Amino acid sequence: MANPRRGHPVTVIATSQSATRRRKLPLSQIIVVFLFVTILICAISIQTIMRSIKMAGQPEVDLITPQSLSKSNQQVTVVDSKEPVVIAHAISLIKCSKSASVTGFLDAAAVLRHSIHKNSIHAKRNEGNRSRYSYQMYAIVHPSCAPHSAPLIKLGYRLLVKDHPVKKEDIKGEWLRNHIEGENCCGSAEFIKLYAYHITKHPIVVHWDMDVAVLQPLDDLYDAMLYPSTHPIGQAARNRIEKQHPEDPWPETVDAFVTRDITSAKPWEKVTAVQGGFLVARPDKAVFDKYIEFIKEGNYTHNPARGDGSGWSGLGYGGFQGAMAYQGVVAYYYDILRPNTAVELNVCRWNQVGADVIWRGPEHMEHHLQCRDFPRTTLADGQPDYASNTLCEDCRNTPIEFVKTIHYTACKKPWECKMAYPRNPRDKRQKYRLENLVNVTMCMDLVREWFELRKEFEDELLTSSGGKAKLAERNGAFESQYFLGYCSGEGNYVPMKPPPNDFDINSMYGIW
Repeated sequence: MANPRRGHPVTVIATSQSATRRRKLPLSQIIVVFLFVTILICAISIQTIMRSIKMAGQPEVDLITPQSLSKSNQQVTVVDSKEPVVIAHAISLIKCSKSASVTGFLDAAAVLRHSIHKNSIHAKRNEGNRSRYSYQMYAIVHPSCAPHSAPLIKLGYRLLVKDHPVKKEDIKGEWLRNHIEGENCCGSAEFIKLYAYHITKHPIVVHWDMDVAVLQPLDDLYDAMLYPSTHPIGQAARNRIEKQHPEDPWPETVDAFVTRDITSAKPWEKVTAVQGGFLVARPDKAVFDKYIEFIKEGNYTHNPARGDGSGWSGLGYGGFQGAMAYQGVVAYYYDILRPNTAVELNVCRWNQVGADVIWRGPEHMEHHLQCRDFPRTTLADGQPDYASNTLCEDCRNTPIEFVKTIHYTACKKPWECKMAYPRNPRDKRQKYRLENLVNVTMCMDLVREWFELRKEFEDELLTSSGGKAKLAERNGAFESQYFLGYCSGEGNYVPMKPPPNDFDINSMYGIW
């Protein structure tokens, strides 16, 4: 009788009484046959798994299917699996009022997906640099953005249409209820990003802003979350990951990776916002519920001076950009409600915005040229050692080969077709700070990376569609060494042509 799963012959031992009466095999022969078949099946299984690993160009390591964290904090169950782990990558459509903005962001969604694909197991690249992980794209879409969702579906995104989880009138705290809608960028609407925790089909979700490009695989982050520190893979990943504060101990269980908004921080403030464009987290609806619970409670203290006594529970999580909204609540959750479960990454490597991390005023010039990050060392009297807090990496000059992901904020959005020159502020006290905000040459090199990805995406689309896809013009003369012909003038972006209606974008990538 053949085993339908494997296609290999096996011996079946009859157990019915009628069969026993027809032929009675000696017990010793039955045991020998059983052992032989068991060994044969195990040998074939091992050969099949090892052959699939070698074909994928991967090191011969334990294959795992990650499981969600249990109450005992067991991170993984090691089992045989021939399929790669699939990571969820999510974006959110929060505002869709400006058609020009939507056009740019839809192009951004295409470039983001392409950059993630290039750094997945499906990439056509040198096998030594390939990821071991697969991916699935998701878009969390507010109903008001639904008319703009069709292009996302064509780009391979799965839609999650969600209303904002918290409305202003749901908030009990009077001050927060009356002021949250004025918070950058989007007031309470930004909480829609929290639905990323609902994508529990996958062991890990990465939530991105769309003005992002991925330059290198993120395997180390995934490995650190899915393998315990005692496992060789988990240990190696932890050794390679560059944390913002290398001296900080690793959590027993890593539930999230974040970067902080250090470019907006002040050296004398202990609390720094999470940078809202990048979150790597373990999906869990209970975590989502906890966020919504404390947001609706609205225990938020207003303090015009910021710092201690302000913000969520009066613990200093207030006053900075985004404090009442997403950037504040994520920081508060992982710092206060779930401490020692999130890891802060080096901002010059991960979610790199290319902006100055040095304090240049205009207020409190006694901190001039100190790191914006709060000092970790103290003086003999226990006070922060501000004077020695000057040894921070200058993200404006980090070589691009060290950068894992780019977030186009300080360096401007690529589709804005603008050079990264500082603006002329109304408040002239800000002039010195803004003149030093970015390295224009480095910024434009990062912008060129985005346009290289766009060009590659369009070229592959043209080939895969058999010439049916239409290419946008590439003859724009404005700073073409950076914009590659996609900008006909400052602010004049040439958007992509949509893929053909009958073309499945996933066929271009050769997956699912």
